[in-house]
Amino acid sequence: MHPNIETRQMNKFLLILISLCILFLAGIYIFIPRKLEISKVDYAFCNINGASRTIHNSHAWWKWWPDADSIRHDSKTDSVWYYYNGYTYHLNEKLYDAIDIQIKNKQTAVESNIQLFRMNYDSVAIQWKCNLSTGMNPMTKILKYRQAKKIRDNMAIILSGLVSFLNNKENIYGINLHIVMSKDTTMVATKSVTTNYPSTAEIYNLIGNLKKYIKSNDAKENNFPMLNVRKLENSEFETMVAIPTNKQLKGNGNIFFSRFVPWKVLTAEVHGGSGTVEEALHQMKVYMFDYQVTAMAIPFQSLVTDRSKEPDTLKWITNICVPVP
Repeated sequence: MHPNIETRQMNKFLLILISLCILFLAGIYIFIPRKLEISKVDYAFCNINGASRTIHNSHAWWKWWPDADSIRHDSKTDSVWYYYNGYTYHLNEKLYDAIDIQIKNKQTAVESNIQLFRMNYDSVAIQWKCNLSTGMNPMTKILKYRQAKKIRDNMAIILSGLVSFLNNKENIYGINLHIVMSKDTTMVATKSVTTNYPSTAEIYNLIGNLKKYIKSNDAKENNFPMLNVRKLENSEFETMVAIPTNKQLKGNGNIFFSRFVPWKVLTAEVHGGSGTVEEALHQMKVYMFDYQVTAMAIPFQSLVTDRSKEPDTLKWITNICVPVP
């Protein structure tokens, strides 16, 4: 082959190669900007207040984190770090319906933000985003692009765990709240005031008086005893107990008749002692505040377990209830 022909072919090959390199580099600079915005959005069926409390409590992220065992706790600063797929995640700052999270590995530290948006009273959108600088070096740009994809994939999996957690209200409030229709319409009740929180013996002494009264009037108990304990302004405690009956009774002395209008009742079954029940009642109030539910009457405890006969409080079963519209 003639040398000039070989030279021309070589020059043509080099020209093509250079052109491809230029196109490749141009593509990198066109499609990978100096700053990559990484964003992931998901949706949960829950109230925004519950979602906000959940993301703000970093010590409880393990409940929805994809790898619950990958946690590190610094007791000196009371800080928590979570690990997932090559990156660490740390809560930097709590904001209104939002948090700032640092995402970090050996090469990069990125500041990210999770923001909640109210869609309805019972639904929320969750956006997690951050920016990653890619620089000017084309090879660095490619590496940063791959890193951005991995960060976004991690975001998607972590958010999926959070959404699954938030979709179950029991995870947020610690109790399985649901609505039932009340059946009891007539009952007898009695009250007492004590300087301390009433003991089990004091509560069942009141219940015993009601049981005797019901039996003496040839009536029957229709449901479990009901209990409400209210702290008065003078730090005393007012205890009221009631028992639903199959017919109306007039009352006698400290025992009085009470009517319960058939209505919807927000309720949950609780296992444990008085402290556990009080915490459940508090969570019920939180739920009602979140969802703007109005109480139609005072909340009460339905004592499924006869506490006077069961000394193990872990075996106590109590239904907490409040009439609602």
